Amino acid sequence: MKNLYILTIAVILLINCSYLPTKSNNNKMNVISLINQGNAYWGKRANHKSAKLAVLFYKKAFEINKADVDLAASLSKAYFFQANYLESDLNKRDTLFLKGAESALTGFENSEFYQSFIDTTKFEINEIKLEAIKKAPIETIGVLFWWSFNQGKFLINKPVIDRINSREILEVAMHRISTLDEDYYYGGPTRFFGMFYSRLPGVPLDRAKLNFDQSLQHNPNFFGTKFLRSRYFHTKLGNRELFEEDLQFIINGDPSLLPDAMPENLFEQQKAKKLLRDATILFE
Repeated sequence: MKNLYILTIAVILLINCSYLPTKSNNNKMNVISLINQGNAYWGKRANHKSAKLAVLFYKKAFEINKADVDLAASLSKAYFFQANYLESDLNKRDTLFLKGAESALTGFENSEFYQSFIDTTKFEINEIKLEAIKKAPIETIGVLFWWSFNQGKFLINKPVIDRINSREILEVAMHRISTLDEDYYYGGPTRFFGMFYSRLPGVPLDRAKLNFDQSLQHNPNFFGTKFLRSRYFHTKLGNRELFEEDLQFIINGDPSLLPDAMPENLFEQQKAKKLLRDATILFE
């Protein structure tokens, strides 16, 4: 009986041991399949339905693996696209921006780098995130960028105090991104600063202009930069002529000059036409 008992336990353990890797492999294969489907729909994001399906598949994959920083960045970017280009309801748009920021931050905090950092750091709990961002490796650049941009777009029309309270950590993140790749996502860090500083009291507007100019220097055909400059910088200065000049550049431009950003450019053209129609209201 004793030998039979031992044999039974051994068989159970063998079955369990063989089951665990199988389950793990199944999860891994499922995540890969979901990501591939998300990527396929993302490639067709000029279509509203495809853009939303990309979010859905990335989200399902991320629910299984929240430590994949590339997946977190893809999900955050897809949320940003949906909020920035497809959603007209302001409350729903804000919700999407927040989801984008949250998914990117979750990916960063679950990354191998961050987990190792918090295990070895001597910083106080309220300083850990800030200090980790200052030392973040190149592998985390995507989640840092899309967290910052989603958060920045959410804050852009919120009370001034909210923007001021978030200033330090967003600046640290974008400066870290610039250190790793100063031209990331078509001049993204300087585009962000141009937008953010246009809406931040106490910051000379020359700093916003300098950042917009720098972003456009090597990426003049990414239409989003001139749209943001029109919407926040030129309107703040009351410069209607330059406002219309930037928007006309977008409207008359060739969106295919940046093939990878062609869907974004197409939507920026639609937004530019609408903003131009609103010029009289904006410059009253």
